[in-house]
Amino acid sequence: MSLFSKIFNAFKSIRLNDKNILTGHSLDCLLISSMYAEQQYAYLNSYETGLNKSVLKTIVETYWDIYNRDKAIEILQDLHERNQDLNVDIVYDAFESSENYVEILKSNLPKEEGVFEYYLDLYRKLSNIVPEIIEQNVITNFSQIKKTKDIAWNYGRGAFLSRCCYELGYLSEIELKDYLEKSYRELKHHCATWKEYTTSYIFGRAIWGGSNNEGMIQIADDLLNNEKSPLKSKNYL
Repeated sequence: MSLFSKIFNAFKSIRLNDKNILTGHSLDCLLISSMYAEQQYAYLNSYETGLNKSVLKTIVETYWDIYNRDKAIEILQDLHERNQDLNVDIVYDAFESSENYVEILKSNLPKEEGVFEYYLDLYRKLSNIVPEIIEQNVITNFSQIKKTKDIAWNYGRGAFLSRCCYELGYLSEIELKDYLEKSYRELKHHCATWKEYTTSYIFGRAIWGGSNNEGMIQIADDLLNNEKSPLKSKNYL
């Protein structure tokens, strides 16, 4: 299925499983994967994705370079640890004081080789992306994403990837449940509502991929407003 077809299908309808349906807290934990799941036109309400094995292997092997259990655990752990990077807060402070951003970055970032250049690149991405997503009405001002940052982008990808790894036999069901529970618990420290979750995910996707965010914005709108969506009846995480 082409990327265009997957996005078109996501716009057209929400895909739900009619077997092994999750409810309550288990569903809340699973829904952290919903943005990525909609990109792939996968189920939103079950551990099973509804994707055939060839598609699962393409996602896991081609996109994430995962071929075994050890690599799966390594990548999933890395997606969690990305949200623990305190240097990102320095970049956000610099962005809010743009007239002194170089001084703020140089004074506060670790002095190791390549660190300044890495976070300077992130600062430049913010400078490009923030005005764009404000214009697209994703946010009204920078303060809206200063707390959430791209947290949902990392947890959301990890949550969906864990479902794929579970179906390919790299994770047990208990490990999948534990990973989703941990993701949900940590996400709640940053996002209070599902709207904030979708906004954070869109922002992270924009930082990673640059412009052309219309598809992700539409997916978020569908998740939040489509009558079939499990998120429609929810507000707070």
